[in-house]
Amino acid sequence: MALRGMISPSYIYACTRFRVRRTKLLPRDAYRRIMQMGIPEIITHLGRQEEYQEIMDLAGDFSGARLIEEAVNRNLARSFRGAMAIAPGSLHTLTGEYLARWDIANVMAILRGTVHHIPRQQIRDLLIPAGELDRALLDRLLSFTTCGEALDALQGWRLYPILAEHYRVCGEEGAFARIEDELYQRYYAGLLGLARSGCSGCQELIPYLRFEIDITNMKNLLRLHCAREACDITLVDQTMIPGGNMSIDLLRRLYGAGTEAEFTSIFLQTTIVPVLARAVRELRQDPNFSSTDAAELVWRRWHQHLRPVHEIEMAITRIRLQQMDALSRRYPFSVLPVLAYLERKRYEVANLRAIARGKAFGLPADRIWQYIVL
Repeated sequence: MALRGMISPSYIYACTRFRVRRTKLLPRDAYRRIMQMGIPEIITHLGRQEEYQEIMDLAGDFSGARLIEEAVNRNLARSFRGAMAIAPGSLHTLTGEYLARWDIANVMAILRGTVHHIPRQQIRDLLIPAGELDRALLDRLLSFTTCGEALDALQGWRLYPILAEHYRVCGEEGAFARIEDELYQRYYAGLLGLARSGCSGCQELIPYLRFEIDITNMKNLLRLHCAREACDITLVDQTMIPGGNMSIDLLRRLYGAGTEAEFTSIFLQTTIVPVLARAVRELRQDPNFSSTDAAELVWRRWHQHLRPVHEIEMAITRIRLQQMDALSRRYPFSVLPVLAYLERKRYEVANLRAIARGKAFGLPADRIWQYIVL
């Protein structure tokens, strides 16, 4: 334990607090009980939980599934702000950088909603003010009726230069996809740069970030292939995020594969294959599902220009969270216990939203369960 003497006591204290918080998240059995309840019972049940005090605070303003969704969204934002208050030093800095993804998600939701005239409240329900853009600014952005007005109000945002490059084409077909790609490229470049800077407790995040970039790139590659019109290889290069385990050249070759044999040969070289095979094995409870089976499964969807099966995407998300949990145990005094808690909290809220919405639409429990990430 000589290493412990080199770690700041504030790091040890903070990481221990996050591991404790992680144990207080809802377990599988709790979800099964909630799934058997109606919406009024769920509201009562969550209202009794100290963690979800927002339920009682908002009961006079909202009701039904809307009350649950509004309360858990605010709870998530409060939890993230609390995490920033606890994390010391470089852990605080890196946690803030990690939470910047919510700024990107919020800005893109507002820009798309504004251009496509989506009701303001419907957009607001999607927003999580967990980054540097607070609720007041997000509400101000929602008050605008044009994309240009929203962009002008974001000039103080550190990622505004990317938005400025696309100012004149805001709302044109394909523009939002290009903006989003560039925002996430800058986001991951910043995170990797900070993790590699030598800050205490940060470098351990690099393997996970590279894994997450691989998953994101694969999703983007499938999105491009499923588009109505084929794109050239230049757009593939512009869309991929550098820094993952899979090189951009390998992704380029995968996109250009024209036969099953060629596609399978290249796909088997990616880091996604063992993750996908494991996810399907767990999903189907089939211990014999191999990496070759996984490659053939993707080829069938790819050849038909179909997106991945939702259940498989969810299964991969579960594997991703399990990997972060494992890394947080391996590096207990790094940023990983902080982020492992934040990601699990994020999906706890997503689970409760899925249950509330599913109940509101009268979906059967087994259908709702397909959207639950544990």
